[in-house]
Amino acid sequence: MAPHKVKENSQSRQAPQSTAGLEGRRAQIAEAALRIVNHEGLKSLSVARLAQELGLVPSALYRHYANKDAILDAVLELVAERLAEHVERVRREHFSSLARLDALLAHHVFFITSHQALPRILFSEEIIGDAERRRVRLGEIIHAHVMRIAAIIEEGQQEGELRSDVSAEAAAVMFLGIVQPAAILWHVSGGRFDFSEHARTAWKLYRQCLKL
Repeated sequence: MAPHKVKENSQSRQAPQSTAGLEGRRAQIAEAALRIVNHEGLKSLSVARLAQELGLVPSALYRHYANKDAILDAVLELVAERLAEHVERVRREHFSSLARLDALLAHHVFFITSHQALPRILFSEEIIGDAERRRVRLGEIIHAHVMRIAAIIEEGQQEGELRSDVSAEAAAVMFLGIVQPAAILWHVSGGRFDFSEHARTAWKLYRQCLKL
């Protein structure tokens, strides 16, 4: 019986590692897709080109991604995961709503400036095209993030840190407004627009409008 028990325990230990490895591979693939779009443009993105970037044979990717649309879907899911992770992290590391929002803005700016293709992926009609399913999914991702930010603002209102006479959801949309137009300007200017400086200046104005 003893050898049988050892075998079962070994399998139970390996299962989470396999899942973690799969998630890590998926993130690696999405990151590689972003690099290709960043340096070569959307037209260069394909399963074959992605396999080359990763040092794999195309058949290894076709089992998971049948075409470019499937790759773009994977990139969207990576963005969704990163946004959720950013909120979870600021909640762990900061205790006031304003400190959390300040840190969250910094995470957003860093994420976008580290992945120059993100504005093209998120804000371009070229990416959405006729894929209604992807349009809906992008809307879901953004709405979920707005509601996570609104929850932080509501907590600040309940604790007397932030003004209670404003809609938390509207304030959350305004928070994202610090990022989106500036990200587009930064992208179309080839990085000449100072995204980070804009975020610092806009944050001061936003903070003054929201705090008591």
